[in-house]
Amino acid sequence: MSKQINLKSLAAVAVIAVIILSGCGITVRHHSEPMYQRSGPDHRRAYELRMERNERKIARLKNSQQRDVIYVIELKHNDMKQKLNSFKGSTKKEWKSFKREFNHDMKGVEKSLDKFSKHNKNRK
Repeated sequence: MSKQINLKSLAAVAVIAVIILSGCGITVRHHSEPMYQRSGPDHRRAYELRMERNERKIARLKNSQQRDVIYVIELKHNDMKQKLNSFKGSTKKEWKSFKREFNHDMKGVEKSLDKFSKHNKNRK
């Protein structure tokens, strides 16, 4: 009977050990959303808001005397919008690289719009 109790105790310890040790493994997490959506604040939404503001400025400036200039700015803006929508980076490094380039381009479009806006006001 003593052997039977020891055997049951040993089996119980073995089962507990297996349960505990099975939780110690390394698991790989697969994220369904891209890195830019889980890297802190939603930078994509901030870019979308800036782009909406730029679109309103472009629409106002289309009635100017120099429509060809505003169309060039609009083409750049539309290209950036397409890049943002099609970005599928999955690592933090890819997102940082994209963000750096995108910020540079965004500032360029905004600066062009501001410059054109001021130039257009001075002509009136």
